[in-house]
Amino acid sequence: MTTTKGDIVEPINWSAAKVAFDVIQAIFTGAVAVYVYLINKHRASQTAIKTTNKRIDSVEKKVDSLEHQLERLPNHEDLNKLQEQMTQTNLLLAEISASQKAMARQVNRMDDYLMNNQPRGGH
Repeated sequence: MTTTKGDIVEPINWSAAKVAFDVIQAIFTGAVAVYVYLINKHRASQTAIKTTNKRIDSVEKKVDSLEHQLERLPNHEDLNKLQEQMTQTNLLLAEISASQKAMARQVNRMDDYLMNNQPRGGH
């Protein structure tokens, strides 16, 4: 625009300034929104990490407990020793059973002898 001596020149174009202010305000609001989104995303991931760490700690405690229980259980060597002891016990029981049967036969024979060879007329 050309200005003449009589024209008054406005030093500031208020319409353009308002538009510029609105644009700057929109950019600032958008930047704040992006910042808030990133912070919340980071906070959410931190919460997820803490929750996951708690679950991992819980699983580790359970695994440790199971490992301690497994350490106290008998192993193959212990079971083999137990099987040998049971075999020896079975052999001893078989010997005792055979001895008891032989003794029972002898007692039965004595009983038969005494029953068949009683004096017949007296007391």
